[in-house]
Amino acid sequence: MRVLWYDCIFCFATGLAAPAIAAGLGALAPTLGTLIPVIGASGFAAAASVAGSVAGSVAVAASFGAAGAGLTGTKMARRTGSVDEFEFKATGENHNQGRLAVEILVSGFVFEEEDFVKPWEGQHDNLERYALQWESKNLIAVSTAIQDWLTSRVAMELMKQGAMLTVLSTLLTALAWPAALFAATDFIDSKWTIAVDRSDKAGKLLAEVLIKGLQGQRPVTLVGFSLGARVIFKCLQFLAETEHNAELVERVVLLGAPIAIKDENWEAARKVVAGRFVNAYSTNDWMLGVAFRASLLTKGLSGIQPIDVPGIENVDVTQLIEGHSSYLWATQQILEQLELDSYYPVFSSTLIKP
Repeated sequence: MRVLWYDCIFCFATGLAAPAIAAGLGALAPTLGTLIPVIGASGFAAAASVAGSVAGSVAVAASFGAAGAGLTGTKMARRTGSVDEFEFKATGENHNQGRLAVEILVSGFVFEEEDFVKPWEGQHDNLERYALQWESKNLIAVSTAIQDWLTSRVAMELMKQGAMLTVLSTLLTALAWPAALFAATDFIDSKWTIAVDRSDKAGKLLAEVLIKGLQGQRPVTLVGFSLGARVIFKCLQFLAETEHNAELVERVVLLGAPIAIKDENWEAARKVVAGRFVNAYSTNDWMLGVAFRASLLTKGLSGIQPIDVPGIENVDVTQLIEGHSSYLWATQQILEQLELDSYYPVFSSTLIKP
């Protein structure tokens, strides 16, 4: 049996280093015992046994800088840049097991505090996973306002008239908005503007957390939907402006992101991501287009259309997303089809219902 250097690198990246090291030590115990008689074959065999255990995993992880990671202890002690809430919640079963990779999950369209965690539950991977709870008051306010508008008499009438069918094409071609639609959504603007501002500032806070190394010296995967995706994008932009811009983030997935395509430096954001960078969009997510209309117009919107930037994978999730709130329960299915944990993922530009 041979444990090659690139096998070890793959194991490190996916959080499986300890079992691989255990197997390698066990196979090489006789040879190593001969070369280093002070330890002996039995000593290396014992080391293999320890490395394969949970305690061994923790020990191996500690040697790679995972020990002392403080994400769950990261909570704002004071108001920072208008952001009142910024806290990591441990999720999944891979904590205190010496995992060598971290995943940070960011919700951005929520109706209750549980929605910061629920969309990410039940995911099975080898990563140590954390959900970021941020600005819940503002996010719940804007999500509720949008939902209330959707169920209002005015919105229902506009949908009956087919006005919504032309919303996205109107946004992307800078045509005049239907007057009734413009007036009906006006009350969402103030809440949306505040939420966008807070997401940009939360993105900077996330970047500062990564730069400080509170996740340990481990590769990080960032996944977010709606305004949570914007938090991640702004985090990447901030990292691109610092000297710590090439060794922190391994993979990124943006779902239904309210981010303009033009006037945003997507190339710089892409450069700070070592691995896959996925933009998942839905062409029928007109609610996202309506909420973001003030600054969109001809600038494009990544949550409803592909991005023409080298190195960014565009994945059409229209068949899985009936409306913007669908990301609350469809995220797991999307991530499964993206095959993020596959060493050689099968890329598909369109995801479909199974």
